[in-house]
Amino acid sequence: MGDLWSCWDAIHNVIILQHNKIKASFEKSINLISDAYKGGMYKRLVGIVSRHALGIIADEVERVNHIGFESESCGCVWRATYGLPCACELARYVYGVIPLTVLHIMWTRLSFSNISSNESLPRLCINKEIDMVLNRFSEVDIAGK
Repeated sequence: MGDLWSCWDAIHNVIILQHNKIKASFEKSINLISDAYKGGMYKRLVGIVSRHALGIIADEVERVNHIGFESESCGCVWRATYGLPCACELARYVYGVIPLTVLHIMWTRLSFSNISSNESLPRLCINKEIDMVLNRFSEVDIAGK
């Protein structure tokens, strides 16, 4: 409770703290390499993918022993909800290297900078919708406008 200024300051301070925590976790993901991920399987992911994502992938690699290639028993929850490879997908890479392309691009963003040059900007266009509104506007009478 308080006036707008005090509420604004409190919210701003919380957001600054969250921003700093996220930046610290990005730096940790880039610079610190855990012994668990030094294996050949994670070679292309370490330092590029967040530590949180690596932890989820490591848990799914453990599930590979029980599930194998069967997507029915896997459920593919991580693929559907987070864009991370699930156990049945990781079964293909048990003796190889997990490619970076199987992860959603979100997990490789370890900075707050703009989109890097190797990513394409999404094509957003509302020209068709604006033309439809203008056509409809020109067709109706004064009461409709």
